[in-house]
Amino acid sequence: MTLRDDELRSLAQIERSLTETDPHLARRLAELRPLTLGTVLAMLGGCVAMHASGIVIAVSGAQIDSPATVVIGAALATGFPALAVWHLWWRRR
Repeated sequence: MTLRDDELRSLAQIERSLTETDPHLARRLAELRPLTLGTVLAMLGGCVAMHASGIVIAVSGAQIDSPATVVIGAALATGFPALAVWHLWWRRR
């Protein structure tokens, strides 16, 4: 979808006034990149892999009666997906 010339001029004027009045916001908006499908799939795949690995480690620790291994597995199963969600939230702030 292309914009008309007057719309492009209006948009450029809004951008200039935004840069002048709030340079911090303008800098943050310039740094904001949209998520791509590859990024989303990589993040989702990593979360699933770490969650599954954490569950396997926690169950293995329970079978060998090792509390430390259970804690490590539980931390991996919950910590990595939570960290990924926090990262996405922080990026969008």
